[in-house]
Amino acid sequence: MNRAISFLFIMFFVVILPAVGCGKRSVPQQSAVRAEHVLTALHDMVHDYEKKDLDGFMSRFNKNFHDRQALSASIATVFAKYVTIRFTVAEKKMLILVDDKGLTRVDFTWDAEWQTKEGIVQKDGGRAAFVFVPGQNTLLSIEGKIPFVPQPQAIPGK
Repeated sequence: MNRAISFLFIMFFVVILPAVGCGKRSVPQQSAVRAEHVLTALHDMVHDYEKKDLDGFMSRFNKNFHDRQALSASIATVFAKYVTIRFTVAEKKMLILVDDKGLTRVDFTWDAEWQTKEGIVQKDGGRAAFVFVPGQNTLLSIEGKIPFVPQPQAIPGK
């Protein structure tokens, strides 16, 4: 009987207590929380863009975004010209760099399609790097071409 009680006592400390401790959820790191907030901000921006909500879309840009007014005018033209807009972010090819005290950079591949009321479809895609301001989760800058403004397609041989 003493042997059975000793065995149960040892099993309690060796198996059961560590198993209970492993079940606890750890608190996410601050960088993981920031990355999740930036990813949500990017999804909200894409949603506003596809719904052609200019005010909502431009509210995602920081007040210090370079040529914010010119971008707003370009986006308004895009919204007026195209009936439907589809914008896709390839999350499997995304890299989020969270600086300890500074900005958050998101590198991703995107694909877009704009369709006019006449049925003309324009497609574009590429790689973009967005820099977000922490806390506000607003877009401070875009490195490379701006993916929200379709570029004229080059015609081979011309």
